[in-house]
Amino acid sequence: MNFQMAKKVSISDIAECLGVSKTLVSLVINGKAEQYGINAQTKKRVLDKVEELNYRPNLLAQGFRTGKTNTIGVIVSDIANRFYSRIARKIEDLAWKNGYSVVICSTDENVDKELQQIKLLQERKVDGLIISSSQLDAEFFNTLNDAHFPHVLIDRRFENMTSSSVVIDNQSGAQMAVNHLISQGYRKIGMISITPQHISSIRERVHGFYQAMELAELEVNPLWNIDVPFDNMENEIRNSLQQLHSQHNLPEAFFTLNNNLTSTCLMQLRELSVKIPSDVALIGFDDVLYFDFTNPSITAIEQPVDLISEQAFNLLLKQIKKNEVTKEERSICLPISINIRESTIKR
Repeated sequence: MNFQMAKKVSISDIAECLGVSKTLVSLVINGKAEQYGINAQTKKRVLDKVEELNYRPNLLAQGFRTGKTNTIGVIVSDIANRFYSRIARKIEDLAWKNGYSVVICSTDENVDKELQQIKLLQERKVDGLIISSSQLDAEFFNTLNDAHFPHVLIDRRFENMTSSSVVIDNQSGAQMAVNHLISQGYRKIGMISITPQHISSIRERVHGFYQAMELAELEVNPLWNIDVPFDNMENEIRNSLQQLHSQHNLPEAFFTLNNNLTSTCLMQLRELSVKIPSDVALIGFDDVLYFDFTNPSITAIEQPVDLISEQAFNLLLKQIKKNEVTKEERSICLPISINIRESTIKR
C-alpha cells in the first residue's frame, strides 16, 4: 500500500504498516517511549516509518489533547502596512527558531472583526497571541489576562491595563519631529493624522505635536491639521491638499503620523507639482526602507521594529511556558530615533 500518495497519513496507517497498536505509535511520536517501556528498536522502527511516510500530526486534534499546538496568532490592523509586515516577519522568524508557527490576521481597525479573530484563533487552540489592538479600552484584555491566556499587546496600550505590552515613546517621537522642523526654520507646521484617534499610538503622537508647538509658542492652524479615515485615506488626503493648494494656503511643513500617510502625502504633493522641501517640507512617523531612495529622500522617526518584535515574542514565550513575568516586563516602552534626510533640510 503506497501511503506516500495519500493526502493525509494517520497514526492508524503507521500502526498498520508496522503491525503494532495505535497507542504505541502515539506514545513514540509524543516522546513517551522510555516512560512506557518501549524499547529502542521499536522506537526506531516507528520513527523511521514516520519519516518514510512523511507523517504530519493534526495540530488541532493534538491541541485538544495536550492544550498545546505550538502555534501563535499575530493580529494587526493592516498587514499591508510596512511597519506591521516587518513586525510579523520578524515574529515569524523568531517563532520558527523556537518551534512555533504563526497565523497572521488583519483587523482593518474594526473592533468587532478583531474580537471575532481572537475567538477564532482561540478555537483553533493557538498557544498565545500578539496583538496590535483597536479596542476602545482594556476591558476585554483584562478578562483575557484574568483567564491566564498568554497574550502581549504591541504598538498600542490602554489605561488601567493588566496585560503585558511593548510600545514605543510616541509622544517623544512626535516632539522630536516637530522640534527638528523648528530647528530648520519652519514655523507654519501642519499635521496629517488618521482615525480612529482613540488608539493610543495616534493619540500620543497628536499630543506630542501640540505640546511641541505650544512650547515653541507657535500657532496651530486648524486648516493645516488633516484628519483622514483609515478606510478612505488616499482620497481624503488628495482632496484636502488640493483644497489648500488652490487657496494658496499650504503650510511650510507637514508632519504625518504613520508611513502610509507619509507616502500618500508625498505622492499627492508631487501631483500638485509642490516641491519638497522648498515649497513644503515633509517628515513622517515610522521610517521604511524606501524613504532612503525617494526623490527627495524622506526624514522620518524610526521605530525599533526588531526590538519590539523580540521583546513581544519573548514575553509571550514566558507566558506560554508559565515563567514569571516581572512587573517591569509587563509594560515596556522603547525609545525612538530620527533619520534626517532631504525632505526637511532647507537649502
